[in-house]
Amino acid sequence: MRKALVFLMVLVAVLSMADVVLMWFTDGPDYDIMQSQVAKFERAYGEKVVVLNLPYYLEYKPKLAAMAKAGSPPDVARETDLLPWLEYAIDLKPLVEKYAGMKFEEWLENVSFYKAGFKKIYEKFGKVVGIPYTSDAHAIFYNKEIFKKAGIEPPKDRPWTIDEWYSAMKKIKQSGAARYALVYDYSPYRFANLLYVFGGGIWDSEGKNIIIDSAESIEALEFFVKLHDEDLIPKAVWLTGDAPAKYFQNGMAAMYVSGTWMLAQFKEQLKFDWGAIMWPYKRQRAVMTGGKYIVPFTEKGAKLAFFLTNQENLPEFAGKLFLVPDRKDLSDKVTIEDPVIKPVYDLVMKDLNESGRGSLVADWYDPDTASIIQKNRTVIIDAIKSAVAKEKTASQAFKDLAKFLREEAAKSR
Repeated sequence: MRKALVFLMVLVAVLSMADVVLMWFTDGPDYDIMQSQVAKFERAYGEKVVVLNLPYYLEYKPKLAAMAKAGSPPDVARETDLLPWLEYAIDLKPLVEKYAGMKFEEWLENVSFYKAGFKKIYEKFGKVVGIPYTSDAHAIFYNKEIFKKAGIEPPKDRPWTIDEWYSAMKKIKQSGAARYALVYDYSPYRFANLLYVFGGGIWDSEGKNIIIDSAESIEALEFFVKLHDEDLIPKAVWLTGDAPAKYFQNGMAAMYVSGTWMLAQFKEQLKFDWGAIMWPYKRQRAVMTGGKYIVPFTEKGAKLAFFLTNQENLPEFAGKLFLVPDRKDLSDKVTIEDPVIKPVYDLVMKDLNESGRGSLVADWYDPDTASIIQKNRTVIIDAIKSAVAKEKTASQAFKDLAKFLREEAAKSR
């Protein structure tokens, strides 16, 4: 209670000094870049911006929610989700042409390209409560030195098939070039990318039927289990929660399934020659994305939000942090100067732009269906673990999961 009171007192003092209040959480080395762009806004408009920078997981969400419910939100906030702010954020639709200089329909299609669920939220609620900011993409990184020792050269202009990828993993293991061929992030969201390249998913692409027990989905899990059974993936990550990144960073694993949010960290930490491969595929190509939004609560905040996402500032922010700008018309305006990062970034962007979206919208972003998946992330990961641990077959694990999710879906209707 005392902490909350102190925070509110500080907030009142901050609000009295500011024309615009921006609430921000730092996500990697982004704070200085954001500050420099805010300074440009202040020079251009003569308005004072005060930034409230808070730790995301510990303080940010609860304080933003408390401020919104009390009727005193910041003018604009960085966010990972839009649905909690539907009641509090202003509708940006009438402001798009004024501040972005684009017709609304053109703007909506443009900013929805990398965040396919954004358009779904607008269609369901008839309101635009945020601006897509930057995305990151799931990626497969590899240690070039290990590949060279194993005599493997990945294709540069196309993805491997799943069978080719598996053969390369076997060759790495048999050559002794690395202890493991692959380490895979412990995440149902990350695992889902494997579902999609096999042609499966959790919901179908229309969000009408649960398909986690389809032949394609079960085949994806069987493949994942096989990689563990053959000691190509360390079991400790998925069965005990061991940190995955260290296996790649210390050279124990030749490849790492993670995402482009790791690029800035890799640049500083990796002491070997490394790169990325496109996502291997069985029936379809798919690359999943995630990322951030900017949510304005006042028109003053909207003015700053559109400034930060304009054709000058958004490519600059994305380029310095190796992210994807959430405007398709600006994706080719990003400049990556680092000679190691640039080929990795270009390859991931090629893979992303050539890939379909599978059923990831219904699974993770559709407001009618994704909430069921989000609420049951632990149940999903437990189903995958039960197959890896040989407590169930892959078929039984996903059939049981499908039954549970259908029951959950029925309750929500």
